[in-house]
Amino acid sequence: MTVLTSISNPIRFDVIETPLWPGRLGLTIAPGKQGSIYGRTHHRDLKADLTALRAQGADELVNLMEDDEQARWQMQGYDEAAHGAGLSVRRYPIPDVNIPGDPASFRALVEEVYTDLSAGKTVVVHCLGGLGRSGTLAACLLIRAGMEPEQAIKHVRHYRKGAIEGQQPGFVRNFSV
Repeated sequence: MTVLTSISNPIRFDVIETPLWPGRLGLTIAPGKQGSIYGRTHHRDLKADLTALRAQGADELVNLMEDDEQARWQMQGYDEAAHGAGLSVRRYPIPDVNIPGDPASFRALVEEVYTDLSAGKTVVVHCLGGLGRSGTLAACLLIRAGMEPEQAIKHVRHYRKGAIEGQQPGFVRNFSV
């Protein structure tokens, strides 16, 4: 079993390149996660991961994990550690491998993040693996900026292989601002 730590596997974010806003949109794994999944064991250091994301230029994190999921992955003190690293935090919990349950509040999140990207901020989105929920938000942000849904899905997957899973492509295709 592969063991991944903040030292052996430094956290990074994949930037979804686009001229649609002056800021940068990044997708990453959950910082500081502790546990095993898909033959990999994560023993990450929360403060080290958050400090590394800030050093890479992140201004804001969008955390899409549910509270119990975050607890299961032993990410206690997340908000405090993020603020200590100089990062602001937005939370919008979505169940793992799922879609947002409230389209209106999700559209409000898209609008808030789009405003930050338009202001030139670097926003880094994460769920557990930085693929499904994170990719869904990224694609919806591209749609908000004027991209067609199919193109948005392909664009996100170009920069983050495996992004947007299960029923999430359907949600993206039906997303409207």
